[in-house]
Amino acid sequence: MQRQYSVAKKLPAAVLSLCLLLGLLASLLISSQTQQLAHETIADKSRSALSQLDDLIRTPLFNNDLISVQVALSRTVEDPAIVSASLFDVEEQLISQSRQSQKPSDELESYRREIELQDSILGAVVIELDTQPIYGKYRNVMLSWLLLWFVFTAACTYGSLQFAEQLARRLRILSNRLPGGGDPIIDELTALEAKIQPLLSGSGSGFGDEDSNNGYYYTVVRASIKNRQRLNHQLNRDNLEQLFEKIDYCTARTIELYGGQRVEGADGSIYFYIRSTQNSKQQLLLCLMAVYSLQQLLERLSSKLGVDLEINWTVCGGNLNILPLLSFDEGLAALKDQCAQLADQLQEGLIGLRTTEYDIQALSSIARFLVFDENCFVLEGFPEGRQTLLEKQIIHLASVCL
Repeated sequence: MQRQYSVAKKLPAAVLSLCLLLGLLASLLISSQTQQLAHETIADKSRSALSQLDDLIRTPLFNNDLISVQVALSRTVEDPAIVSASLFDVEEQLISQSRQSQKPSDELESYRREIELQDSILGAVVIELDTQPIYGKYRNVMLSWLLLWFVFTAACTYGSLQFAEQLARRLRILSNRLPGGGDPIIDELTALEAKIQPLLSGSGSGFGDEDSNNGYYYTVVRASIKNRQRLNHQLNRDNLEQLFEKIDYCTARTIELYGGQRVEGADGSIYFYIRSTQNSKQQLLLCLMAVYSLQQLLERLSSKLGVDLEINWTVCGGNLNILPLLSFDEGLAALKDQCAQLADQLQEGLIGLRTTEYDIQALSSIARFLVFDENCFVLEGFPEGRQTLLEKQIIHLASVCL
């Protein structure tokens, strides 16, 4: 299994890796270029010095004027980069030399040039260059780049670390607000994708119609208003229409939040479904949270309007093929009938679930249930963390709808 890491670690690590790669490649390029420039500078320096010394020393040497030769050598070593200048005869015997300081020979580089006059060799001049200052100047370019790269890398890594921590925190908050399992979150993006996938697959957007023949899992919810006939006698026409408009609006906003789709109801009942690519406890939890949120929202509406609403809720699910439409309509009607049969057995205020896929033990991982009948269960409540989240969502829905 692939190991997971938090976004707060992965993003800074990626930025640091890119900066290290950039630094390595740029350092190799700059080092190569500075070395080449340093060699070219030293070569130009040596050629220029030897050419100038050749011009100064040729005539005095031909005239055997050693004083002028020594003066020429002394002028040459006035250049701080030239440590010594020497003149040798054709037999490699030292004739004259001028030296400005004693430096270790391993820090010096020697360059030689033959002195020619009318196709005959008069001798040779040799200069020793102190190349370390030249190399040092180009090394300083490299050191300046390394310092700049270090500051840039530190700033980028620190900035990405701060941003990644904020991003990870916001992703965790968003993930915790979505329905789904309460497993510890390691990789925030993976956890968010896992929780949002059922919402996307159940949004009814029609995307991916080419796979529609494979079918979807539909969870149908029925809200049965048990005192529907009494409401006709308790409220006048305007108040009744106002109540139903409010119920419609609350229903629409709630199922919109959970990716549901309302379908045709029956006398005194509301139907909607939430679609998923497959049956899962996460999908079931999503539906139960939608039902519970709408139940609590309508209870607040009832208290606000001073009207008693005796409603029970039933949840049934099954796999349906979208095509052909006749088959889909028949399957959806069968699920609605199951909800209606269960609703006739439940008292108002209860949320009933019919499922053959999960027993009471399996369902206990998502919520608390009581056994009502064979394959039928009544929702008792949610874990404390999930309940707190639902209360916040209900408060938000109430502020929008009421």
